[in-house]
Amino acid sequence: MTNNPMQSTTVIQLFRKWRSGDESSGQEMAQRFSDWYYAISTIRVPGQAGRPPMEQACQSFAQGIVSVTRPRALVDWAHDLLERELDQVGFGMSATDTTGSDNPNAMTRNRSPIQLIQNVAESLDPKHRNILALAYDTKVALTDVDRIADELGGTPFAMLQARYQLKQALRDTQDVPFAVVPEEANMDRVPISLYEAQRLASVGEIADLEKWLLSDIDLCKDIAEFSAFVHALRGGALSQWAEVPTSTTTGEAAPVSEPPPVKSEPIAEAEEAQAPQEAPEEAVSSISAPPVDEAPVDDAPITPDPEPEEVVSAPAAATAPPEASKGSALRGILITGATITGAIILLLMIMIYALRAG
Repeated sequence: MTNNPMQSTTVIQLFRKWRSGDESSGQEMAQRFSDWYYAISTIRVPGQAGRPPMEQACQSFAQGIVSVTRPRALVDWAHDLLERELDQVGFGMSATDTTGSDNPNAMTRNRSPIQLIQNVAESLDPKHRNILALAYDTKVALTDVDRIADELGGTPFAMLQARYQLKQALRDTQDVPFAVVPEEANMDRVPISLYEAQRLASVGEIADLEKWLLSDIDLCKDIAEFSAFVHALRGGALSQWAEVPTSTTTGEAAPVSEPPPVKSEPIAEAEEAQAPQEAPEEAVSSISAPPVDEAPVDDAPITPDPEPEEVVSAPAAATAPPEASKGSALRGILITGATITGAIILLLMIMIYALRAG
């Protein structure tokens, strides 16, 4: 992953600079898209199976970026490239199968992520442990997760707190070299826990959240380095500690579902293990400055224009006032105006009558 002082510059601004002939901005832009592709593919696809479609998307990005002339179309176009490749291997946004698996990698130091989670399970807060056990099991109704999470600040926030507690325990006691382990959960980032647990409501929500991730490359790094443990949680790593709350209708505890079969991959040789914190550089190495005779891009002046993904907010976005309220206000204004006009006309008629009578 990239830690660059240009991080405060948006990809839209980098794109405009590159279109104006700044090749270094093009390289920075391409690296950010590579990091972004990496985070999405690792969370969607278990193990190393997501690398070939990700690499193909990087190549398509490098080859096709010169054809993109509208800055506002950039993110949608880039996301479509990756989605097309992932969909072809069965991991598109519409896929419903869980991706529970046990895949050692360089981040786990070639150890089983399920075993590492179970090693620290007893040290976790029991309520947080139960949140993780239930939330990542899609056979458990989200309403049951809500009932457990209510006293912990609500479902998304409690899930994110539990996620970071698990990361801290793995880093501190199991020698897992995480780079992003916040001490406190950031409310702005709560949607990622729903995303990782496959709890977003629709394909549209998934697409919006993934595009939003591009505005926070540190969050992409957080997701990528934790991905092996996400797949382990989906595979039932904490199922033996799951406690479904008592049903309000029957008074009995709902049954805990059996974890799905977990797929394991052979432990890779150390020299072949891929470090999750290092994204591929295919797009970076192949992108170049645009032709000098190319038509200028629209909105050529470089201004601090926000990226389109930055307008994508958390799922609980505020809604606009209903149209009925606007209509009521307009009718009130018209009625008031008509009343005033009528009063003026009546006053004029009285004055004219008085003058004639005199």
